[in-house]
Amino acid sequence: MVSRKTLVIGILAALLILLFPFWFTFFIAGSPTPLFTVYNSDPISHTVDVDIIGPDNTSIFSDSRTLGPDEHWSHKKPLWMVPRSFFAWAEDKYTVYATLDNNTTKKMTINYHLWNDASIHIYNGNMSIGEITV
Repeated sequence: MVSRKTLVIGILAALLILLFPFWFTFFIAGSPTPLFTVYNSDPISHTVDVDIIGPDNTSIFSDSRTLGPDEHWSHKKPLWMVPRSFFAWAEDKYTVYATLDNNTTKKMTINYHLWNDASIHIYNGNMSIGEITV
């Protein structure tokens, strides 16, 4: 009969082996990137509204911020996005809407992924949005 100590050690070893790819990925790629980042490269201040909608039309994030010249703003990914991005069934996408000075709105749809984020740049009174993947 197997002792309780041997059984516990066996279970812990199995969990360590099963979770190795998950932890090793963090070791190689580093911590997850932000959900989005806004950069104001303009010499004047701008107000930016960021709305992020999930695949089931639920709000993931919604906020507004006034950025001065050469300021940036970012927001961490919610913890529940971590496991969703590791499994093949999670081909979910989220949509980022960015509005500059209550005037111009741009949108972009990207996959759930720990090492990508929506990058919003403001320059010369214009705004662009793109995806950065590490």
